[in-house]
Amino acid sequence: MQIFNISMKNNPLAKALIRFISNNPLYKGVLVLGSGTVLAQLIGIVTLPIITRLYSPSDLGVLAVYSSILSIVVVAASFRYEFAYPLPKQDETAANLFALCLLLLIVTSIGFTFVILFAGDILVTVFHLESLVQYLWLLILGFFGMGLYTILNHWAIRQRDYRRITYTKINQSASGAACKILLGFISYGPIGLIIGQIVSQVFGVSTFSRAMWKTEWDSLRKISIDGIKSVAKEYWSFPAFNLPASIVNTLSLQVPALMLLAIYGSQTVGLYALAQSLLVLPGSVISTSLAQAFLGEASKMVREDSLELKPLYITTVRHLSLIAVPLIGIPALLAPIVVPIIFGEVWIDAGWYCLPLALMVIPQFVVSPTSKLTIYGYNHWMLMWDITRVFGILVGFYVSQLFGLPVIMTVTIYALIMFAMYLFLIILNLKAISNFTQLVGSYRTE
Repeated sequence: MQIFNISMKNNPLAKALIRFISNNPLYKGVLVLGSGTVLAQLIGIVTLPIITRLYSPSDLGVLAVYSSILSIVVVAASFRYEFAYPLPKQDETAANLFALCLLLLIVTSIGFTFVILFAGDILVTVFHLESLVQYLWLLILGFFGMGLYTILNHWAIRQRDYRRITYTKINQSASGAACKILLGFISYGPIGLIIGQIVSQVFGVSTFSRAMWKTEWDSLRKISIDGIKSVAKEYWSFPAFNLPASIVNTLSLQVPALMLLAIYGSQTVGLYALAQSLLVLPGSVISTSLAQAFLGEASKMVREDSLELKPLYITTVRHLSLIAVPLIGIPALLAPIVVPIIFGEVWIDAGWYCLPLALMVIPQFVVSPTSKLTIYGYNHWMLMWDITRVFGILVGFYVSQLFGLPVIMTVTIYALIMFAMYLFLIILNLKAISNFTQLVGSYRTE
């Protein structure tokens, strides 16, 4: 260890790297988030070959459909008011936003429960969810758990509590994987995977809530009915624009699993889910960490009317582009050979799905962490982009079903549509940031 420290001190490259990270809040946040996220992802990587041998592609397909439905409905859990956390300059205002989100989550959870109880059979018939019918009640638990976790996670981002976010990710990954493996050994089937996901949410909520109770008590005491009403009116644009945009955005990401279920069955969904995970997993350490750190820094720059926002965006996109091609492209090329060896012969088709999906995941890796149109005041742009993307995806799947195309062709069409849409989103972000900086510049010259 002493030799390592000496070599670091005498290495000009290492000194320059340390100085660069120390002086750059964005990459300092990425380092903190990334270091713990690496461990969380390693847990997922190590346990995934075990899980694929305990569960079938059909089992994983049921989990993918469950997750897709949950991801779509939970968007409305708090009407997206949690996205407004970074904007208030006073913690008291942000605390009232938190209370508003919590109240909305309780109301929407009750409403979702009634939907499942009284309209569950209709949903199963309309959306071909026969494979999920006996697990519908678990959607209620997942809805409240994921909604609460989202509210607490966004608060931690506002406070730039990157260490807490990282610690939570590790807890979630370890607890969820352990539960899935344990239930897999006793042959629980799809319910073992779903319960494992719920357990990981519980661990995430408990970690965040304990930290918030200890550190934010002074702000939480200032919550009032008038304060909640005030922030609900002040940030009305988030439920008005960001909520429908988020619903459409989530639909565009989750519709493929539901469409594949309707056209090809749950086994194909499981193979697709594994292929997507294998491509997203290597870059998720960087992408997730950078997304949260970029949001924290970009929000701060917007509040302070900083002209450094555009250079930050361009530099971040450039760095991510240089990383994405080898990080995602190489595993995709090797997947058809490696996947059946690591995960078993039954998963061989997942390796072939990786090839076309790489066309989507590479630009997604670059764009997703840096696309923040909402904090620049362009919620409506995001909504229109999401609507266009969903329309394009639905047309792609319709064409595939109409002509009876094989799965690999359907996945390729979907990936190409997503590739084009992500490139267009970069253009929209650059335009929004340019408009913001021009407005700030005009203020300063007056």
